[in-house]
Amino acid sequence: MSQAPVAVTGVGVLTPLGDSVASLMEALSAGRSSVGSLTSPAVVAGSPMHDFEATRYANVRGMRIYNRATRLGICATRLALKDAGLEDAGYPAERLGVVMAGTFAHFDTLIEYDRSLVTQGPSRTNPALMPLAIPSAPGAVIALSFGAKACSITLADGGAGGLDAVGLGARLVRSGRVGACVVVSALAFFDELILSAARAGLLTAADDFRVFDRRSRGTAFGEAGAALVLESIADAKARGVKPKGLLLAQASTFCRSGEDLERALGRAASKSITASDTDLHTLGLCSSGANGTARVDGAEGRALLRVLDGSPNQPAVAAVKASLGESLDTAGLLQTIVAMAALSGSPAPAVLGLAEPIVPGLAYLSEATAIRGKRALVTATSQTGACSALVVGQGAER
Repeated sequence: MSQAPVAVTGVGVLTPLGDSVASLMEALSAGRSSVGSLTSPAVVAGSPMHDFEATRYANVRGMRIYNRATRLGICATRLALKDAGLEDAGYPAERLGVVMAGTFAHFDTLIEYDRSLVTQGPSRTNPALMPLAIPSAPGAVIALSFGAKACSITLADGGAGGLDAVGLGARLVRSGRVGACVVVSALAFFDELILSAARAGLLTAADDFRVFDRRSRGTAFGEAGAALVLESIADAKARGVKPKGLLLAQASTFCRSGEDLERALGRAASKSITASDTDLHTLGLCSSGANGTARVDGAEGRALLRVLDGSPNQPAVAAVKASLGESLDTAGLLQTIVAMAALSGSPAPAVLGLAEPIVPGLAYLSEATAIRGKRALVTATSQTGACSALVVGQGAER
């Protein structure tokens, strides 16, 4: 079914390559990468934010006790609300909602709380950690920090969570359940996440990290925070705000037992393209969720080949994770932000390090390139088999 477009009126982004859309796109266009070698707790590739200091961006009560992911989310939300013109604008709290994609955003707090119970006992464990250790806590803290009373919802869907959260936020806006919805996500490093992924063979050394390339030996995690403010087109127009982009349609699928990941992702992409009434020739960009692992990159490439089969002018294919690393839930938001910026005139970034495509036949970007089409497809998958796809359009499309 067709889906009514929803406007993106505010963007907040925090990455090792920039803390604004302009600075991020400038770094990506210049071919910069933030992925290097971590030395602790394992020698693997990673993209940490070395200079993040939350008080540079936001100062909310209780910030000191919140974990790093929550602080990243708070700061990204403030930047997005400011960009949308909603910070200190007297927007009704009952009309502002928050949807957070945060599979691991609470996890280091949960580990700290459990470890303290075991090693120090209940009487010496900080009781303030207990409510912050539940999965929905980071999103609830963000909602409380900005007085959002319409809703606070948390999704834990791994790499597909960001796009699923965007889809849910758009549905809340369309239904009138909220007037403005902040969709936010953040990934912060903690030792247990790095060690478990390294021991599972998911992470690789910095020299062996490539995206969409058959020579890659695994992925690299990347710290980041991102937020979007969603509103109806009518509300944006009434406030005199020009949308940064339009969310035209989103679809989610799941890789069932015995089904290939590529087929599930292909179904999600096809559904989003159909629901957005998009002709393939209007697609200028595919912002892919490929992350350097053979399973994901192969599925992404084959799914795009299947969906784009017969397209007279293949859209360019970008993969932001080649420059920023795999930020799981947050990646979908970053891919969407880059896609909207590319549709607005910024060059779409090259897929760094790509020389031997694991799936030949796609128009992979070898250098930063201006996009001609008016729409972009964004794709994502998770380790559990969840797949998500989103079609975005130019802010001035309607």
